[in-house]
Amino acid sequence: MSTIRLRRLAADYEKLRTFIERHPRLKLLNVNGEPPESYQIEYRIRSMRQTDDELKVVTKHTVEIVLPRDYPRTPPQCRMLTPVFHPNIAPHAICVGDHWSAGEPIGSIVARIGEMLAYQSYNTKSPLNGEAARWVEQNLEQLPLDDVNMLAESSPATGVTPNRPAKPAVPKAVTQTPVPPVQQAAPVEQVAPVVSFSCPQCQERYKAPAEFRGKRTRCKKCQTIIAIPEADPNP
Repeated sequence: MSTIRLRRLAADYEKLRTFIERHPRLKLLNVNGEPPESYQIEYRIRSMRQTDDELKVVTKHTVEIVLPRDYPRTPPQCRMLTPVFHPNIAPHAICVGDHWSAGEPIGSIVARIGEMLAYQSYNTKSPLNGEAARWVEQNLEQLPLDDVNMLAESSPATGVTPNRPAKPAVPKAVTQTPVPPVQQAAPVEQVAPVVSFSCPQCQERYKAPAEFRGKRTRCKKCQTIIAIPEADPNP
């Protein structure tokens, strides 16, 4: 194993371990390798499981993430170790998206899987599970199943951003991941105060209303989660 790969795997492990320790809905169950090349992670998130043609709510799931030999040029390989009923999850694979860059942290994949389990994120147009895709289209008013915030951040007081608990009943909600709306930057004069920022992965430029400072949104081009800065970095 090359020295460069060893350093990358070691750095990935430290970042992922810190991310999971800060998130109250995640638990690192097992790692394999020194430094680790595969992980087993427990999610405590409200989702669905199909058993004998019956759908039931489940709140605990195990995911395996394996870093292939040519990682990070190719993305991690992800699969469920516990059954889940979701349009973009099959027994052999989790479709976490078509966009991957070598600099993307594993934590972003872990967060994306959590959003999928919570039914905050799904794609019914090219599903791995057609039956689940049909169920989603017929039950949009019931989604998301869990409003967990997967983007945990450290807080000065506790070191953990509090996540709201799983809902006791299936709520009515919109079908998209709840993120602040943003507009792509345009060369027009803004009347209201705005903050300018760019995606750290693809450098796509955005502007957002000033009241969204400190919140997070998703890049429309590469799907990376972006922290909207407290102050305009390019005044």
